[in-house]
Amino acid sequence: MKYYLLTISIVILFVLSGCQIVPTQNTNEISIIQGVGFDLTSDEKLLGTIVYPEYRVDETSKVEILKAEGDTVQETIDRSQNEVQYPLVSGQLRLVLFGQKLAEKGLYPIIDTIRRTPEIANTIQLAVIEGEASELLSIKKYGKENIALYLSDMIRQNARIGELPTTDLAIFSYNYHNDGNDPYLPLLKKEKDKIKINGIGLLKDDRLITTLPVKDVFTLKMLIERFKLGTHQYKLSEDEFVVISNIKSTPHYEVKVNKGIPEFTITIKMDARLQEYRSIDRGPTDKKKVKQLQVQIKNKIEQDAARIIMFLQENGVDPIGLGSKYEAHYRDFDLRKWEEQYPNVEVKVNADIEMVHTGVVE
Repeated sequence: MKYYLLTISIVILFVLSGCQIVPTQNTNEISIIQGVGFDLTSDEKLLGTIVYPEYRVDETSKVEILKAEGDTVQETIDRSQNEVQYPLVSGQLRLVLFGQKLAEKGLYPIIDTIRRTPEIANTIQLAVIEGEASELLSIKKYGKENIALYLSDMIRQNARIGELPTTDLAIFSYNYHNDGNDPYLPLLKKEKDKIKINGIGLLKDDRLITTLPVKDVFTLKMLIERFKLGTHQYKLSEDEFVVISNIKSTPHYEVKVNKGIPEFTITIKMDARLQEYRSIDRGPTDKKKVKQLQVQIKNKIEQDAARIIMFLQENGVDPIGLGSKYEAHYRDFDLRKWEEQYPNVEVKVNADIEMVHTGVVE
C-alpha cells in the first residue's frame, strides 16, 4: 500500500513538473488575430489587413486594424508584426475575406497557407468581397466592436437559420479537391457604412467565375444541402405574395447513364409552413387555397431551379456537385470529358412540397 501511494505521488509530481515546462502566455501579452483580409494591389502584391483586439490591463479592449503589403501571406504578417508590441497569433482566427480582384485571379495559394497552419480551425468562415477587403474591414461604424467576430457570426447565423448555403474552410477545401464539385463562398458588399450579404460567389477551381444574386441563394441551398429553418418570399403575381417557413428540406439525386451520357433528376422534398400570405383580393386561407398556393410554390421552385441550373451550366461551374454524383454511378468517369458534357446535360428538377401546420380556416 505504501509502495502504491509512493508511486501515485511520484506520478503526480512528474505531471505537475511537466506542466511547468509548457509555455504560457497572458492574453495581455499577445495580439490575437481574429480576422484577416487579402486584396490584390496594382503591382500584383498582397495587401493583408489584420483585425485583432488589444487587451488592456483594466480589462477593456480596443479593436485594432493593421495593413501591410507583401509577396506572400507570411510577409504581410511579418511586416504587420513590426507595428505591434506583442506577438501576433492566429489560434482564434474566425474570418478570412478576399477582395474580388484577388478572387478572380485565384485563392489557392492563400487558402493552402491557411490550411497548413495547425492552430487555425477548419471551421473558420471565408467570404468574397465586392470591392476590397481592406476597405470593408476598416468601416468606421464598426470601430467600437470586433468586425471580424460580427461578420463571422453574421455568415454563420444566415447559414444556420437563413437562406445562405453552409460553407467554411473545410467545406471549401472538400469541394475544391473533390472531382466534379466546385467551391462557392458568401458574397459580401459594403453599402455606405453598412455590410450585407449580396449573394454567392461561384468558383471554378480556386478562381471566382461569376456570382449568384441573393434572390436565388435559397433555391441554390435547396439544391445543395439538407437543412431546416429559414424563410423565403415568393412573388406569385403582380399583387400576390407568399412567405413560407421551411421546416425541413432535402434534395434527392437520381443519375441515369446512357452510353456514357448522364441524365439527372433532382427531387426537392420540403415540409413547409405558410408564414404569410398577402393579396389585394385575399380571401380566407382555407384548405383549398392552401392547396392552390402549394401548387404555385412547387411550380415556382421548379422554374427557379431550372433557370439557376442553366445559368451554372452556361458559366461552367458546378456547386451542386453533379459531376461528383455522376462519378459515383459510373466507373469509367473521365473528368475532362465530363467538363465538356456538363453545359449540355439534361437536369430535371421536381419539387415535392407539403404545407403543414398552416393554421388554415376550416
